[in-house]
Amino acid sequence: MQTNKMRGRPPKGKPRCTMCNDKKHPLNYVLPTQNGKKEFCSVNCLTEFRKEYVKNGCANCDNIIKGSPVKQENQDSTAKNFCSTVCLNKHQRKEQTKKTVFGDVQVKNPVFDWDNYLKETSSSAAPTYCFKQHEVSPENEFKPSMKLEAVDPRNITSMCIATVIGVVGPRIRLRLDGGDDKNDFWRLVDSTELKPIGYTEKKGGMLQPPLGFRMNGSLFPMFLVKTLNGAFYSPETAFKSEPDTPTDNLFKVGQKLEAVDKKNPHLICVATIGDVNKNNIFVTFDGWRGAFDYWCSYDSRDIFPVGWCIKSGHPLQPPGHKGSRYSGGRPNSAQSSANMKQNFNDSINLTPDSASDLEAGIQESCSVFINHECKCGPFMDSSKLFELPKQLGPGLVQKVLKDTIQHLVNTAHDIQSVTTLMKKQGDSTCTITATYEGKSRVFKLPKIEKTDEFWDYIRTLLEDLSCCKNLLSPALNVCSECKLEKNVNEVITNDSKSIKRHGSPESSTPDEVTLVTKKPCTTEPEMEAASSTTPTEGPLRLPVDPAEWSVEDVIQHINCIDLQLNTFADLFRKHEIDGKALLLLNSDTMMKYMGLKLGPALKLQNLINRLKPRRR
Repeated sequence: MQTNKMRGRPPKGKPRCTMCNDKKHPLNYVLPTQNGKKEFCSVNCLTEFRKEYVKNGCANCDNIIKGSPVKQENQDSTAKNFCSTVCLNKHQRKEQTKKTVFGDVQVKNPVFDWDNYLKETSSSAAPTYCFKQHEVSPENEFKPSMKLEAVDPRNITSMCIATVIGVVGPRIRLRLDGGDDKNDFWRLVDSTELKPIGYTEKKGGMLQPPLGFRMNGSLFPMFLVKTLNGAFYSPETAFKSEPDTPTDNLFKVGQKLEAVDKKNPHLICVATIGDVNKNNIFVTFDGWRGAFDYWCSYDSRDIFPVGWCIKSGHPLQPPGHKGSRYSGGRPNSAQSSANMKQNFNDSINLTPDSASDLEAGIQESCSVFINHECKCGPFMDSSKLFELPKQLGPGLVQKVLKDTIQHLVNTAHDIQSVTTLMKKQGDSTCTITATYEGKSRVFKLPKIEKTDEFWDYIRTLLEDLSCCKNLLSPALNVCSECKLEKNVNEVITNDSKSIKRHGSPESSTPDEVTLVTKKPCTTEPEMEAASSTTPTEGPLRLPVDPAEWSVEDVIQHINCIDLQLNTFADLFRKHEIDGKALLLLNSDTMMKYMGLKLGPALKLQNLINRLKPRRR
C-alpha cells in the first residue's frame, strides 16, 4: 500500500535569531548589512552580533566566522575573510559578473582601460607625486552605523558627531547627528577631519551641534549624551595618517586624472587638467560640458592619479561623450533622482531593500505605560487622564507614538497649546487630528523608528507640558516624587486645619514658603524650599520668586535638591550667581565659562528648568 506523498513546497521553518539561534521569541530587531538583513530577538543579541561582526565578519554573507576564516589575498586590495570556501567562490563570481548601472544602460565588467584611452586621446597621466594621496590606498575598517567625530563641512570651526552611512573603497559617506540626509558628505579614511569619539574632549574642546541642528540648541548636551549612549564607536585603528603634501604645484595642462564630481560626490570621474594658476588647478570632466568643472587647490583630497579607482576598489565613471566606446552615460537632470540612487546602491553593494533599511535604521517595538497618579501639568485634564488605558502597545514605535500623542491631545484642557508645543519636524506620513475653534486640524509627527529616539521625544514633550517625567514610562510604577508631594500636601493641609481650629495665626506670609527640614525636601514649585548642607538644622525660608534669591539662597536651594552639587558652592559665589543669574544660565554657559563637566551641568540645567514655572 502506497502512502500519499506530500506535494508542493514544504512549509517554511520559523525564523531564528541570527545570534542565539532561538525561534521561540519574536524577531523585533532588524540590522541592515551590506549583503542583506539580520534579524534578532533582543537588543542584547543585536549588540553582541555587532561586536563580533566588527572583529570577524564574513565578507559575503555577513555571518560571524566560527573557527578559522578562509582568506582571499589580492595584490590590488586588502585581504578579505570568509566563513567558508562556498562564500569565497560566491564572492568571486559576484566580482566577475558585477554590473554597474550608468543611467539606463547596463554594462558587464565596466573596467575602464586607461592605457587605451591615453593612446586614443594622445595624452599623458599626471604623475603620482603631484597628488596628496598614498601610493597604496589604506584599508577601510569603517562599517555602516559606526560613530565618529568629524568637522562640519559647512562650518569648519565645529567638530560634530557623525554616523557612517555608506562605505565605498577607501571612502565613507557621513551624516552629522542632529542634521538631515540632504547634507551628507564623503571623506577618505585618512582625512585629518575624522577623529575617534572622545578626541575633542581630550584636547580640551567641546563638540558642537551641526549647522542646521533641528532641535533647540540648549538641548544639545542632553542630545549628545543620549546619542553616544550605547553607540557603535569606530575603532581607533580605522583612522589612518594623512599623506604628505607635495612641495609644489607640478600639474600641467592636458594631463589626465581621476576626480570627484562635486555635484554628485559619490562619483569619481575621468578628468583633465584644464588650466593651472599658481597653487590652483582647473578640473574638467571628459565628455561633459563645463557645468561640472571646478577650480581646486593642487593638494586637494578630491583628485587622484590615473588608476587609483581600480587599485582601491572604487567605481570609476567613464567619459560622458556619447560617441565614445567608454561612455556609460551620466544621469541627466530628469533621471538623477532614481538612477543616481541606484548607482550609489550598486557601488556599495546594497540591494534596494537593504539600502532603504540602512537609511531607516533598526525597526523596533515598544510599550508605553500611563501612570495615572503622576502630575499631568496645567495643560492636561486629570479627570480625562484617569479614563486612559494604563498601557499602549506593544507595537512598532511609530504606531505607539501616534496613539500616545493622540491620547495626550484628547485629554488636554487647551488643545491648541498642546499642539503648539509638539515638535512638528520631519515629513512622516504618520499624523494625528485635533479639533479646536470649531475646525479639525491634522498634524504631522516626526519619523521615529527607534525606542531611544521615541523616549527622547516623549521626555521633551512632557517637560514642555510641565508634566511629571514619569507620567509616560516604559514600565508601570508608583512615582516617588509625586507620592512624596502628595504626602507633604496632606501634612500641610492637616496642619493648616489644626491651626485654624485652635485660632492660631498663620505661620507664613504670602511672600514666603516654610518647610520644616525634618520633612523631605521636594523639588516642586508649590512646596519647594532650600536647605543647608546639614539637613538637621532649623527651618529655612526662601522668597517664592527665584529672581529675588541671593547668592546664598541659590546655593541653599541647590544643596536641598542634590547634596553632591555642594562642591560647586564656591564657584557660584565666585561668579556671583544670584536668582536672576541662575534663571539665565544654560548648560553650555556653565561648561564653557564655569568649567563644569557635562554631568553636573545637565543636573543644574534640569533644576533651573523646574524653577521657571514660578515665573509664569
